[in-house]
Amino acid sequence: MKDESATTLHPRDIAAVDLEAASAVSDRPELLRKLVATSRQTFGFYTGHYPHTINYPWVIERLERLPPGSRVLDIGAGVSPVPIVLAERGMFVDTVDKHPTIRTLACPQDWNEWGFFDYSRLHQNLASHHCDVAELTPPAPFDAIYSISVLAHMTRAVREDTLRHCRDWLRPGGCLLFAIDVIPSSDFLWNRSEGLEVEPPIQHGTVSDVVEQLAELGFEINESKVVRGVYKSPTDLLFIDCTRSG
Repeated sequence: MKDESATTLHPRDIAAVDLEAASAVSDRPELLRKLVATSRQTFGFYTGHYPHTINYPWVIERLERLPPGSRVLDIGAGVSPVPIVLAERGMFVDTVDKHPTIRTLACPQDWNEWGFFDYSRLHQNLASHHCDVAELTPPAPFDAIYSISVLAHMTRAVREDTLRHCRDWLRPGGCLLFAIDVIPSSDFLWNRSEGLEVEPPIQHGTVSDVVEQLAELGFEINESKVVRGVYKSPTDLLFIDCTRSG
């Protein structure tokens, strides 16, 4: 899969062989191509973290059903093409990220997908909040909330509090999407963040703990699956698609 927009080689850019492998097995290769082109044009690279060739398109595909004008929240956006692609499709996207590193264009060679970036500089449909998710005060309910590879980096207490906020912030019938890293060949959520242990696995929790809390909060689980043995991934991948009941 070639992308003519990639005019320079960024050290964090996904390797061509990995992108070819991802395209060959992708359910929606055109979405992956769009995400790669958008990321390279905006930031100069598409992250070489291979799972993002899977979870970024997964989120976009499930939000395609939303009409233009829908309000969407990205929890822990980091440096990602997903909010941009959604904004270009007519959605209004808020991002919230408390990471202490603030990213500003132009993109230097030491960038990766971690850090706070102010997306409002890129599109009128985008707004960004540099704060803890618990400090966010949305002016109106969201039609969808998603988070990609972020919940596992929170402590269990913070994660559970975040899920309660999601319940409060979503309109009835709203969509909630999570892509969560899982310790390989186990049911335990990935318990490391930027190389440091968040808390012991038994304390951090399991796939079942997340699913059960969502059910207790009144979410209808549409999809819950763990993908094992992901190419060049240090983790297995959990995908949850659910809807807030009335």
